[in-house]
Amino acid sequence: MPQVNIIPNPQIAIIFKGWAEDWAKEGQTNQKDMANKFHTVYRIAADMFIKGGEIDMEFLTALFEDCKQKLENAHAMNEKVKQMFKENDERADAIIAKINTTAQDAAHVVRYLGQLLKPAN
Repeated sequence: MPQVNIIPNPQIAIIFKGWAEDWAKEGQTNQKDMANKFHTVYRIAADMFIKGGEIDMEFLTALFEDCKQKLENAHAMNEKVKQMFKENDERADAIIAKINTTAQDAAHVVRYLGQLLKPAN
């Protein structure tokens, strides 16, 4: 697999670390559920961007696609939250704020990874 050399990027590392922590709260110990898988992937990504070095192109591409999907799904997720919490505007606003923050972080990662992956395209 082709490798990409990345320099440490604390901003990107913090984003992935935050996502890993969010998924850790959702995961259940000793189970191979989706939350545990996302927690692991984002933890690895955070470590990768803390240390820098040679990274597998396929892993970077998967992170790029994941973040791109987060962006694409944000609007639809906000609409679903509004429908689910019609009677609780405060709860809906809190969830929508979290979705929007995640989308903004994902946009930052997409821009950064897009630049890293550009020479390979």
